[in-house]
Amino acid sequence: MLAWPLQFLRRALEAMVRGPRVALVATLTIAVAVFVTGLFATALRGGHRLLEAWAGEIQISVYLDPAADLELARAAAASAAPGRTVEAVTAEEALRRFRRALGPQGGLVDGLGASVLPPSIEVRASGIGLAETRALAAKMESVPGAREVDFGNDLLERLERLLRRLRTAGVALLATVALGTSVLVANTLQLGVFARRDEIEIMKLVGATDAFVGAPFLIEGVVEGIAGGALAAGALVAGAGAILPRLSGALGLGTPILRAEILPASFLAALVAGGAALGIVASAVAVRRELRRR
Repeated sequence: MLAWPLQFLRRALEAMVRGPRVALVATLTIAVAVFVTGLFATALRGGHRLLEAWAGEIQISVYLDPAADLELARAAAASAAPGRTVEAVTAEEALRRFRRALGPQGGLVDGLGASVLPPSIEVRASGIGLAETRALAAKMESVPGAREVDFGNDLLERLERLLRRLRTAGVALLATVALGTSVLVANTLQLGVFARRDEIEIMKLVGATDAFVGAPFLIEGVVEGIAGGALAAGALVAGAGAILPRLSGALGLGTPILRAEILPASFLAALVAGGAALGIVASAVAVRRELRRR
């Protein structure tokens, strides 16, 4: 029962050995297409992970009314964020920190009263994601005397909107690249089909069906697609392994971005499967063109 599939596989591999240039060009073309698509998707996944990391490193500041009871507010914040570091900052301390932050220009605030800055509650919750940060910030709004809660949300929300737009653009890019590569690979494989036109003609003369004639070509496309997808996945893994440690260090992230977080095994498998799908579609197009002439 396995005789026919094995025969088709043998014919496909023999054809690839006889025409290695066509097989190599097709494989590399698929590899480039899958790599570009995978790189874009990896960048989006990395951007989302970076957004989560930044959210986890950001300090939540609860700015209070000047007349608020600072100790009561601190106790309420500690109750709403159990296990987190909660600090009460007086207006005087806030002004001193602001002066230190200005460095050599700190003298510019000399003479200003402590009331120029409001007292606040600082909550540090390292290692949590963006959604958890938002939820915790929402809880802080109920702190007695709270006037404003800030965790750099304007910047994070702008970055989040950018990632959503890039994700939408990525779908369009994927469709465009897949279509363009299918045409390019189909034209490349057409050379292999043309070189075997006599073989195809003989098989048709003895009554071979289109499915029987086309099966080896489809298998070639699958093999080349898997090889191209595997090359692209390997290149992405190597690139991520070299770049991510340096990126985490350059950005000063407390929790480094791991390769497995942005390139999980399921994603790499999807890239290989995508390469296989691209190869079989391109092969089907090339074979169909030739069979239509018969």
